Amino acid sequence: MVPVRPLLAAALAIAVSAVGLTATTPVQAQEGRVIATVAGVPITSFDIPQRQRLLQIREGRPHSAEQALQDLINDRIKFAEARRFRVEANEQQVEAAYAQVAQRSGIDPRGFDQVLRSQGIEPRVYKGKLRADLSWSNLIGARFGRTIFITDTQLVDALSRRQGATRPVNFVLRPIVLLVPATAPAAQVQRRMAEANALRGRFSSCATDLEQVGRIPDAAVREQFRRLNTDLSAAFRQVLDQTAVGKLTPPSRTQQGIEMIAVCSKEEASTSDTAARNQVREEMTTAEMKRISDSYLARIRQTAVITYRDGRGERR
Repeated sequence: MVPVRPLLAAALAIAVSAVGLTATTPVQAQEGRVIATVAGVPITSFDIPQRQRLLQIREGRPHSAEQALQDLINDRIKFAEARRFRVEANEQQVEAAYAQVAQRSGIDPRGFDQVLRSQGIEPRVYKGKLRADLSWSNLIGARFGRTIFITDTQLVDALSRRQGATRPVNFVLRPIVLLVPATAPAAQVQRRMAEANALRGRFSSCATDLEQVGRIPDAAVREQFRRLNTDLSAAFRQVLDQTAVGKLTPPSRTQQGIEMIAVCSKEEASTSDTAARNQVREEMTTAEMKRISDSYLARIRQTAVITYRDGRGERR
């Protein structure tokens, strides 16, 4: 069974970070023992395991308590900087983003609440993360967005480097998930796996067969997306190469349940292909924004007042 990227992880990739990012949220300060503070804003023993679960879902691997703590510290610093420039996300923006993530997961916000709780994550924790990420994105975009420009020459060079000896192919993909709690017994997982294999046997077209998913309890169709084969891992590329157009990849057990990918189309791409160029331009822009973001965070972290309650004391 070849692992496929968890679909809830794709949704959580929109944001994943801090529990309650304002210093004026008393409930958060009361929950658990204070582990550290960032400019007086506490991080507690409740926050850390919540962050560990979010990171595991997003990245598909366990994270230590120390890694979770440092991630929370980064989020506190990011939010404080966004607030300093008065570009922090408001409540309406957070709720709208939360509803959009739920929609991309094929469910309404209340259903998404249940999905999060089934993974041991409180919805308000995830909304706190959304607020942090939206605020930081607002800040980076406002301060540096206009400084990034990808030329046509850079695009052609990037496409040529990616292609190499591999023929470039554009995939149009549609993820499908049959929800199964992470703690479900083996018998339940086997039943859902049987349902997934039965669906895979019947499925022959993205245009006509996606509605079948709606008749399966606790199943969802995620948002369609495009990927170049040159941007995929060798293992996943092999799975897609072996899956015919209109068919589903083999089912895979993930944190969210049983997942498959519908291969809606495969088209050979070239350096003049508009969709391929747009995708690479977006990826290059995102990579440059990440580089700027990482550099900016490292710089402001040097002057942040971080106080640890485990004997490490105050650090800047």
